[in-house]
Amino acid sequence: MRLFIRIGLFVFICFMGIKVYAGWVISEVSEDNYGNKQHQTTFIQNSLIRFETESSVAIINLKTAEITLVFGYNKLYWQGTIGEFKKSTVEVFEQKLKNIVATADPEQKEIARDLIAKIKKDYEGGNTDTTTNSFKINIIYKEKEEYIAGFKSKKYEISTSDSLLETIWITDSINPYKDIDIESMISFTNQMNPSQAKNSIEGSTEYLNLIKNGLAMKSSKKSPYGGTTTTVVTRVIETRINPDIFLPPATYRKAGLMEIMLFSMRPDNSQINKLKEDFNKAKSNPLYD
Repeated sequence: MRLFIRIGLFVFICFMGIKVYAGWVISEVSEDNYGNKQHQTTFIQNSLIRFETESSVAIINLKTAEITLVFGYNKLYWQGTIGEFKKSTVEVFEQKLKNIVATADPEQKEIARDLIAKIKKDYEGGNTDTTTNSFKINIIYKEKEEYIAGFKSKKYEISTSDSLLETIWITDSINPYKDIDIESMISFTNQMNPSQAKNSIEGSTEYLNLIKNGLAMKSSKKSPYGGTTTTVVTRVIETRINPDIFLPPATYRKAGLMEIMLFSMRPDNSQINKLKEDFNKAKSNPLYD
């Protein structure tokens, strides 16, 4: 009987351990042809996702369909739905362009008017379902494997009929997004930048099917400004994450997007350095319990 109890306790403890370590932390670095680098850390747990770089924090709650944008250098945050984000974005650009029109020469005024018309068309369009698009791609497995951050990854090439768009390495050893509605996540990010989403391979059915059962560990894709950008996952951790990391800091003030974008997004060098310092601290000790 005692042996049975011990076995039962062991199984219970193991089961509890699986439940406790429900979150994932993914660190990656992107680099372009000119040596410019950007680090990003992604936190995933219970339908919550936090994307954090040196200069920005975006939190997506797939259950409530809300986005939170955190601006560390002035201790402000914005929170709302996709619809509210689109409306606020159009209002911000309208205000900025009105300022240009008020003082610009005739040629610049015409450019400003054309730009706001394009922005309105992108953000106020009737089709809000950008989970997938009609952008047709071909995905070919190159029968090559590579260990990246300790995980065996397979190489694929993604192309259109006449052009190679991206080379990507996928591992099926882990799947941090398995409990996340990845279609909803991609729809969220696409709707935040609809002009780029129209021709984004991330919104295609073929791409979704490729990444659903694993994790992209490395990718090399064409940059819109020429050359290529390579992104590599440097670390993947499965751990329990403090839920507070998916909330704006208690000392921050909620503000409208107009206030934040028009008056607050002008950090001096000392503020930029402070933001990078805060990011590095978060990366080394990301508020785990």
